[in-house]
Amino acid sequence: MVNVPDFDALYRVDSDPWRVQSSFYESRKLDLVLACLSRPTYDAAWDPASGVGELAARLAPRAGRVLASDASAQAVHLTRHRCRSVSNVTVLQLVLPQSPPTEAGPFDLIVLSEFFYYLGDEQRARALAAVQEVAADRAELVAVHWRHHPNDAFLPGEQVQDEIVGQLKQVGWQHIIQHDDRDFIIDVLDRGDPAVSVP
Repeated sequence: MVNVPDFDALYRVDSDPWRVQSSFYESRKLDLVLACLSRPTYDAAWDPASGVGELAARLAPRAGRVLASDASAQAVHLTRHRCRSVSNVTVLQLVLPQSPPTEAGPFDLIVLSEFFYYLGDEQRARALAAVQEVAADRAELVAVHWRHHPNDAFLPGEQVQDEIVGQLKQVGWQHIIQHDDRDFIIDVLDRGDPAVSVP
């Protein structure tokens, strides 16, 4: 039995429970996520599990606009606070597989960061389908997870990454980058040219 965390309660007790804004591990991981992006800039980026807003704030210089969303109202509050001086970041409360507002997309960059292992089997499938629905024709998707098995999650990060990559490749996404670190994995996939068929 998996006891998925009550994220609102976690963020109320500690405004940065995973030390995203202070630990070397998190800072290095975010630096590597940005380094793995294959383009200098993007029209629209989506961070669908924004947490404390650090990733959204760091994506802002690389994107025309950024949508940061989270299922947790408390996380949304923290993201708004972190991004209060960043004019091109919009913050919304959104529970996947709920889609963002039409005017926010389509997105040519989507970052799935450290949350898919908190979703059950059906939730993961529906969330990945929802993400693809709002991805632009030439979209790039980044998945990054702690590779081990959080004791409050359904799957280890390594398995989640394999699942995301495998399912996207089945529908034509191209796996272009993998960073395989001791404690986390980053995979980057590109939707590629829709006019080119994938064997």
